[in-house]
Amino acid sequence: MNARGLRQFASFAAIGVVNTTIYYAVYVTVNLRLPYLAAHAVGYAVAMCASFLLNSWITLRTKPTWRGFARYPLSGAVNVVASGVVLHLAVRALDMDENVAALVAGLLATPLSFLVARWAITAGRPLMPPAAGTIRPHMHEGQR
Repeated sequence: MNARGLRQFASFAAIGVVNTTIYYAVYVTVNLRLPYLAAHAVGYAVAMCASFLLNSWITLRTKPTWRGFARYPLSGAVNVVASGVVLHLAVRALDMDENVAALVAGLLATPLSFLVARWAITAGRPLMPPAAGTIRPHMHEGQR
């Protein structure tokens, strides 16, 4: 991974800490009234909206678009299913505490989430403007 990709992943991870805090606060609060998987879904939905905005602005340094927002739940679907499966297995098969299991599940889904989120936000956009001094293909008059 190049320096830009590493910076993006570091930013994504830092925003992930913020998102995890948002998710966990909502999860614990909702889990007081609803079953843990329902609390997981609600917490995830709230954190996903915050994640889209923060990762658009900070991680990928791009203006959020409705098209990107419409695609972003696809990345979220991958994450919620993967973390939900881990959460369920951790609680049922490993008899792990529901609240601790939610944190573990979120951490394990992070690398896949980064790749899909970056695609969702930037699909159809150039990932980076040409660097200064880059040789561009020859253009004929009238194409400029």
